[in-house]
Amino acid sequence: MNDQELMHSTSRSRFTFRSAVLVAVAALSLAACGGDDATSEPAETEASAGVEMSIADAWSRQPAAGQSVSAAYGILSNPGDVDVTVVSASSPISTRVELHETLVDDDGMMSMVEREQGFVVPARGEFAFEPGGPHVMFLDIDAASYPDEVEVTLEFDGAEPLTFMAEVRAIDGGMDSDGGMDTDGGMDMDGGMDTDTGHGDG
Repeated sequence: MNDQELMHSTSRSRFTFRSAVLVAVAALSLAACGGDDATSEPAETEASAGVEMSIADAWSRQPAAGQSVSAAYGILSNPGDVDVTVVSASSPISTRVELHETLVDDDGMMSMVEREQGFVVPARGEFAFEPGGPHVMFLDIDAASYPDEVEVTLEFDGAEPLTFMAEVRAIDGGMDSDGGMDTDGGMDMDGGMDTDTGHGDG
């Protein structure tokens, strides 16, 4: 083999080797990109996916004249496979909206206290906000301007926020439809003392 043939052969070998390297680098780059997509897409899907809670029979009590508190009730449903916690509530009707529970002391006296840790809605189960039990409490309201429907938003740990409209139901006087005394009788529809007899704001 003469010098010219040797140089041509060497040049062609270098070209072939360089081409092989470039092909290998390109293949590795594509594999890396594909790996990123494979790992990031499920993470994004998981992060964006959330349980959609629902509520049935949502309603609020019509506050008596001069009263500054009211409450909302309903039955929450959790369609997911894990427990979900309702952690807070808000509403355009008041700047002070709290999750409350009813406690009974040793003397049988009821009181309303804020449930700061929220309420757990079991997986594929229900949780009831109801008179005499857990409820969404509206504080510092104006009874004279209370609407026919109250908008309420619940925030959850483990689920998407839920906004719903609660129908406002009036108290007829004396005993209400849920068996609780109205504000003139000393017990409100939450099953506890009203603002005139010791319920207060908390």
